[in-house]
Amino acid sequence: MNIQPITYENREKATEILKQEWGLPIVSRETAHDGTRLPGFIALSGEKIIGLITYNIDARGCEITSLNSFEENKGVGSALIDEVLKAAKANNCTRLWLVTTNDITHAIRFYQRRGFDWIATHINSAEGMRKLKPTIPLLGEDGIPIKHEIEFEIRL
Repeated sequence: MNIQPITYENREKATEILKQEWGLPIVSRETAHDGTRLPGFIALSGEKIIGLITYNIDARGCEITSLNSFEENKGVGSALIDEVLKAAKANNCTRLWLVTTNDITHAIRFYQRRGFDWIATHINSAEGMRKLKPTIPLLGEDGIPIKHEIEFEIRL
């Protein structure tokens, strides 16, 4: 596996993945992120993209805004998080954080195994998310209603 930053040369492929997997904009904690401009990394196996992560650095710290691994249980997601962790430290961030919705139970388990602490549950925040991105469905994985954002962080 080869991890590379998102650059001008691979931005178009990264944007295609973000549109397909997340839709744009990417929404978290009442903020709409333009995924076409976010920094990030891609994981490659040969020429094939097997993972993608984007992040945003602001006064709240370094937020992971999207993470996709197309080869599960092979360390792709962990390797991408490690690269963002390095970027967060290089930018003197005090925390690495992210949110996921209550329906994505495999992500909730994954982040806890990676050392993220579950620090908040933002009850009924999906209503606000849908104001920014009306395409967010009412039901998510396994038919679970998408209602809440769960916030995770690693203190740096």
